[in-house]
Amino acid sequence: MYDDVNKRICDRDNCFYWQTDRKISSEEAAMIWKDRHSPIKNEAVLKSVNNCLKGNKLLLIEPFDENAKTSFGSVNSIRVGVLESGDRVIIRCHPKGIRNGYYYVESLAASTALKYGIPSYHTYLIHDLEENDDLSYQVIEMLPFDTVQFYLKEHPDAEEKLVFEMGKMLSHLHKIKVKGFGPFLNEEAKNGHLVGRFSSLREAICAGLDENLDRLVKYNILSSDIVDKIKSLFNDNPLLDYDDCVLIHNDFADWNLLTDGKSITGVLDWDECVGGHPIQEIACWSTFFEPDRIQSFLKGYYSEKKMDDNYLEYFQLFRLRYTISKMALRAKRYSYEQTDFLKGMIEKGQKHLDELFLYYHLNDKDVVLKK
Repeated sequence: MYDDVNKRICDRDNCFYWQTDRKISSEEAAMIWKDRHSPIKNEAVLKSVNNCLKGNKLLLIEPFDENAKTSFGSVNSIRVGVLESGDRVIIRCHPKGIRNGYYYVESLAASTALKYGIPSYHTYLIHDLEENDDLSYQVIEMLPFDTVQFYLKEHPDAEEKLVFEMGKMLSHLHKIKVKGFGPFLNEEAKNGHLVGRFSSLREAICAGLDENLDRLVKYNILSSDIVDKIKSLFNDNPLLDYDDCVLIHNDFADWNLLTDGKSITGVLDWDECVGGHPIQEIACWSTFFEPDRIQSFLKGYYSEKKMDDNYLEYFQLFRLRYTISKMALRAKRYSYEQTDFLKGMIEKGQKHLDELFLYYHLNDKDVVLKK
């Protein structure tokens, strides 16, 4: 079972957004991620890490707390450790039997960001799966400060300033040029190169699009008629004739950014990073939040550069692509995890769809959640 799931879950050949497009069923996703924590024993992780670390050994791993800030997320199981030097580290573990699909890419993206003055983490170690009962994991530097998400819960008045700082930080990130579009090749990253698997922006944006749209029809979120209209927006669109590729974090949101309350002090979790168009990252960011939040973000992003030509056209096209992807992911998860949170996220996505339908003069029936 693991060999088959390994092959499919690590396959990013036709992915626009990996969490949406990974090739596992709803049942397999529920089985893998629901119980990803308990099979991972701290004692075994400690032994494995110290067998691989040179010098500064791992002194201990703190008792696992599923409710800790570091434990949130839908993929990896996280452990916090302390080295003999006193430095704290994060150990990001895939579920047992899942091979390393992107750790080399994540670590290279983080180290490249550091070279460009973007605060991110140092990687101590990457361990590849050796047998089905083994773990793939990476050991990375634990950066100080809270995530923006947690900080704003205690300091809501700081939101406008921090959202501005997010946009400004993202503008600096997009100075990093890469080769190729879409998800990066993990083996190339192991050799020190960020190489996207698609030769064009068009290929990267349209990857997985048909399946995403079919899924939204299946879950009664879109009709077949509206799907045909959406496909026509992407087919032969001249906006996608673009070749100036930059590093895209692709999950540049409150939960992956650290802050001291004044600035962004850390960028975490690069497991969705790709090569792409800068505005697609702005569009991705916008899909996580209420539509009006973007104003402060844009002020920060364009505080040190001129607004891109055709910004609005690019933004709306990419926003539509990301909203399709996010809604496809949320609908799939809702089929096996019917929570108020997911229902709320689907309703938030519907707000974006409603605005996009107006922008493109599209009309469709109301959303019906299918359990």
